[in-house]
Parts: sequence; structure tokens; C-alpha cells
Amino acid sequence: MTAVNMAAMVETYFRGVDLRDGAMILSVMAPDCRFHVETHGDEVRGHAAIGAMFDHIWQNPGSVVHDAFIHTIDSAAGRIASQFRVTYYRADGSVVVKSNANVFTLHGTLFGDVAVYMAGENRLKPAP
Repeated sequence: MTAVNMAAMVETYFRGVDLRDGAMILSVMAPDCRFHVETHGDEVRGHAAIGAMFDHIWQNPGSVVHDAFIHTIDSAAGRIASQFRVTYYRADGSVVVKSNANVFTLHGTLFGDVAVYMAGENRLKPAP
């Protein structure tokens, strides 16, 4: 897969997160994708668990924007590391800005592994 296609897949994932569109998120993930927050020790596997995690997160009011992407791509290995800015607009009017990074690994033509590295609180807690 080309570097351009890999970067587009990452940005599709984040557009899905920002728009609260679970189908868009899952469209770039393998059915058995492993999604793990390395900095907090949380992990879920598969579309059902990943979808449930995002549905749980989206119960909180407010919104989020991911932007200012810097992608480092190894097409041969099927891996892309993406650094980005995350801006949380909370329901109480406060704004929180963080710099995070994710590492996405292809399994075939979809992401089979997503490793998340985030500063501060973990907003990606698995659904209970």
C-alpha cells in the first residue's frame, strides 16, 4: 500500500472519531483489530468491542478535533506513526489541548493493530 493511502486511512479514522461515526472508524480496521492504549494499559479487540468503546465515549457531551498531523510511514512494513493535536471542547465550555501519537499497523489492507500513546487522562476507556 502506498504512503499516501496509509495516511488517508489514518485521517479517515480520525475524521470518524471527530464526527462520532463508528462505521467510518471501523471501515479502516480489520474485523479482529487490536486497539490498545499503551500509556494506560487498556485494550479491546474486534469491531464489536471497538465500536462499543467509542459508543461509550460518545455518551459524554462535548466534541473533539484531531489535526496538525505528522505522519512517519514505512510502507514496506505496513506501519504508520502519526503525531497530532487533540482539542477537546467540553460541555462546561473548557478546552483541553494535547499532543498525542498513534501507531497503526496494516494486516492486509486494513489496520490490524492500533497503539495509542496519549498524555493526561485516558478518554478511550473500554465499555463496561
